[in-house]
Amino acid sequence: MLQTFGNRLFILCFASLLLLSCKETKSSICIDIPENANQNIVYDTAELFSKTERDSLAYKIIQFEKQTTNQTAILTIDSIPKHIDIMEFGKEVANYWGIGTKEKDNGLLITISRYDRKIAINTGLGTEKTILDYECKIIIDSVMVPQFRKTQYYKGVDKALDALFALWD
Repeated sequence: MLQTFGNRLFILCFASLLLLSCKETKSSICIDIPENANQNIVYDTAELFSKTERDSLAYKIIQFEKQTTNQTAILTIDSIPKHIDIMEFGKEVANYWGIGTKEKDNGLLITISRYDRKIAINTGLGTEKTILDYECKIIIDSVMVPQFRKTQYYKGVDKALDALFALWD
């Protein structure tokens, strides 16, 4: 009986250490969220865009934010963590990075996972009143994916931003 108690105590301590080692997020999922120390609007870790393309996308996003206060960011990664859905991953990143104003919850994150070949558009609660999930899916399927198949990542994201901003404005 004493040995069983000791085993349970060990397991409880081990589980507690695992939970404490996770990056603190609002959910209980332990994922490695990319650090965006410079708060880049276009955080291109998968290197899908040239510097000129990154700057062009960032400029477009900044101009739209100046007009509307709506905040947008783009994240490209090589692959998402195993056993994590890209939508959940994007939600965690958007929350951790603080995309959108606190009062309006008006953020939007486009996440592109290069080798998983997955795309997500995550919207804050305020944003999803204007841009619905099914509209995001349509933009991904009809605007982004056709361009990505031709390895035209910049063109796909640029056109997606145009479509999203038109819905959001």
